[in-house]
Amino acid sequence: MDLQDKVIKIAGNTGEVAPVYGGYAITIVKPDLFPWHSVLELLIETGQEVWITKKNGKIRINTKPEVE
Repeated sequence: MDLQDKVIKIAGNTGEVAPVYGGYAITIVKPDLFPWHSVLELLIETGQEVWITKKNGKIRINTKPEVE
């Protein structure tokens, strides 16, 4: 199972995951139910840099692979 599939499985119907430029854009659909800790821990442990933003009333997690 690749990283995108893992995030989709963990987030379930609380978030929408889309690949973007080698990373991901995860739109939070149900913020109160979203498994924040599990998703963020997985992303960080797999070498993704993470930013959290809010646009048009939606919280979004944006990621990209870490560059050393």
